[in-house]
Amino acid sequence: MRNRTRPIIARKSAFFGLLVLFIGWLLVGRAQATILYATSISGSQIDQVDTTTNVVTPYLNTLSAPDSIIFDSTGNILYTTVYTGQVVRYNPITTMSTSLASGLSNAADMVLEPGGNSMLVSEFGNGNIDRINLVTRSFTTLTTGTGNPEGLAYDGTKLFANIGYRGGGPSGKEVAEIDPVTGAILATSPGLNSLDGLTYDPYSGLLYASSLFGNFVYSIDPNNLNIVQNVTGTLGIVPAPDGITTDGVGNIFIASSDSGGDSHIYQLNLINHTLTQDTFVNGLDDLAPAFGGGSIPEPSSLALLGLGGFAFGIRPRRSLTRA
Repeated sequence: MRNRTRPIIARKSAFFGLLVLFIGWLLVGRAQATILYATSISGSQIDQVDTTTNVVTPYLNTLSAPDSIIFDSTGNILYTTVYTGQVVRYNPITTMSTSLASGLSNAADMVLEPGGNSMLVSEFGNGNIDRINLVTRSFTTLTTGTGNPEGLAYDGTKLFANIGYRGGGPSGKEVAEIDPVTGAILATSPGLNSLDGLTYDPYSGLLYASSLFGNFVYSIDPNNLNIVQNVTGTLGIVPAPDGITTDGVGNIFIASSDSGGDSHIYQLNLINHTLTQDTFVNGLDDLAPAFGGGSIPEPSSLALLGLGGFAFGIRPRRSLTRA
């Protein structure tokens, strides 16, 4: 006689595994949507920010006023110092800081490259976009003559940058697709207003760029840079938006610059089409990616997902019933 209990136990095991994975997914989603890392120029520090509870916790005292921040693939902090022209790597385990580059002209924004072994940094002062190998620490210039380059973002293997001149008026800057090998400009958007931060959002499949003097945020189609929209214009004003990032599940987070805005984080919900003023961060300038390449690993989330995998690995004890 066939053992009919085995399929039932197997189904229960699979259900338990799916349930654990679902709970883990919810917790990962919460971490992605609420915990951000912010640079404070006036405070010369990096803060951890919970936008749900509005709790700001000092995370790292930086060597000088930090501008941009990302995390590498192993959880090290990478940040630029805008006044001293450095790119610094901080290891939170050893608490050691290492200078990866110095002497840059207003080191601004960064992006981790596909594969995680290198990064790009924009030099606002001289128009260069540079590459740093995170393994060998070698430094090369990818492209020059881009005006005041700022935000950088990858959509898969496609590289985008905010180029042009900040003081060039309402059409003085543009989003450019740049060949990551040769540095050649492959395509550009129409002239746009005072572009600063840039991020690619996998949820919508669009680029988002902050307009520092326009007090709003653009969306740009990475497959057709001529398709540009003001996505916050009807929802409200974001005073002097600077850094911008995404959680990958329908939320864009925008830093209202301390120097020209109100030093709050704003949340653009792409699902409900709402714009909300969130946490105040003293000296706010930029935000770390909350999801994807350049984000900090979440060990607790990985543990939950591992538990889900363990649940799937459960096998019913072999029955001794014989036919």
